[in-house]
Amino acid sequence: MPRLNLPSRLLAALLASAGLAPAGLMPVQPAAAQQPGQSTAQRIVAVVNDGVITSRDLSERVGLAAVSSGLPEDPETRRRLAAQVLRGLIDEQLQLQEAKRQNVQVEEEEIDRAFASIAERNQMSPEQLVEVMRARGLAPDTLREQIHAQLAWIKVVNRDLRSRVVVTREQVDLALRAGQSGGAELLLSEILLPVYAPEQEAAVMKDAADLVRALRSGAEFAELARQISVARSAQAGGQVGWVPTGSLAPELRSAVAGLEAGQIAEPLRTPQGIHILRVDDRRSSTRSGEADPQAREATRQRLESEALERQASRYLRNLRRDAYIDVRL
Repeated sequence: MPRLNLPSRLLAALLASAGLAPAGLMPVQPAAAQQPGQSTAQRIVAVVNDGVITSRDLSERVGLAAVSSGLPEDPETRRRLAAQVLRGLIDEQLQLQEAKRQNVQVEEEEIDRAFASIAERNQMSPEQLVEVMRARGLAPDTLREQIHAQLAWIKVVNRDLRSRVVVTREQVDLALRAGQSGGAELLLSEILLPVYAPEQEAAVMKDAADLVRALRSGAEFAELARQISVARSAQAGGQVGWVPTGSLAPELRSAVAGLEAGQIAEPLRTPQGIHILRVDDRRSSTRSGEADPQAREATRQRLESEALERQASRYLRNLRRDAYIDVRL
């Protein structure tokens, strides 16, 4: 069966909607209240403020990640994905809780439109997508819940942060000059895995190394990026675009030095998290002279998008910092 092209963490391509109330969120119960012999499908794997994530929630989302990226659905692969997917689910619940606190709503019609867009991207009708997911053991409601959370966060970010983002003419000029400086340019894709606490770094680095091996063996980079990356580029399947080598941080430049098109670098720790980089192409930069209005506008939009994503990441870090989170995986 072909892979399913499922949504990224930020469904910006489907855009301009928002909401709350995750279907997978249950009232918190003390661990002692769970009865002996309770189904493992309902075991609590994380408490997030006044909500929980169950092992069923996690298992279904891991299944989505595996199917969309073409990874084998064996126990070892699921184990590798589980920790990264759980971090994403925790962030998702924080986003949904913030949307609920702000009375942000997502209508069923908005979710339906997003679901239909995903089906169209897979050259299916919504009904066909439902049937394909069921045939692969995936609950369609799991995808709808993911869409719900993404739309909710987009609405929160657009309402609270977009007005704070201002890109000046001088910033556009500087960005254009950096792109016209000559030398090599790289077409890059990335996956960024978060490290929320120093003691997690070794485990996340090991997960990243396992993912690199899977990607080099044929797993789909773009779909894995959509499901587990926390970088702004996740919505585009990890595609960063053409980047002048001189604009890369020294550690990133060193990591991709000498890589040919299609090759993937070893995982790299940076202040943002752990990066997995793929070089998609190389070229020599020959641009010079005054940029045309279309190039200026494209650059302005890119800078605005990057600034908005930085604001959103800071917002989410603050939610995470102030939250009660108990991981029981």
